[in-house]
Amino acid sequence: MRLFLKILLAGLVTLTACTGSKLTTSPIEIDGMNNSVLVGDHLIGGQPSVEALSYLADEGYEVVLSTRAETELSWDERAVVESLGMRFVNIPIPNPVTGITDEQVDLFDEFMKGDHGRAVLHCGSGNRMSGLWAVWLVEREGLSPEEALDLAEQTGMKGIRPFVERRLGIEPEE
Repeated sequence: MRLFLKILLAGLVTLTACTGSKLTTSPIEIDGMNNSVLVGDHLIGGQPSVEALSYLADEGYEVVLSTRAETELSWDERAVVESLGMRFVNIPIPNPVTGITDEQVDLFDEFMKGDHGRAVLHCGSGNRMSGLWAVWLVEREGLSPEEALDLAEQTGMKGIRPFVERRLGIEPEE
C-alpha cells in the first residue's frame, strides 16, 4: 500500500519563543506511524514501521532519533534505518518512565544543535519523545513551561507529563 502524507491544517498552531523563532506544529498522517506531528524540519511521533521508514527516507529525512531501548522492538531498527541511507541515533528513556535525566537532555541538545538535516524523532507512541522535547524547550531554548507543555501535548505527551512537570518545578495536575 502506498504511504501518504497529509497535512491537517485544523491542528496548526504557532508559538513564538523568547528567542523570536516560531515553532509550528502540524499533525500529519503517515501510514505506519501513529501520532505524527511536523515541527519545522522534524517529525515527532510514535514508532514508524519499516514501510514508513522507507517512505520517510524517500521524502528526504536523513536521521532517525529514537528514545526507545533497542530491545523494545522485535526487529533491528538501526539496521533498517542505516540500510535506507539514514543515520540512527538512540537516547533511551526507560519504559515505564521514571524521569528524564540531565544526560538525556544533554544528548538531545547536542543532537538538536548539530547539522543533521530533516529528522524523525520518535518513541513507541510519541510520549517519551515529546516529554524530552518539552524539557529541552524550557531548559535549553528558553520557552516557558506552559508553552513547552502545550507543544509537547500536541506531539503526543501523555503519561510522562508528571515527570516533565516535576523536572520543570511545576506541581503535577491532579
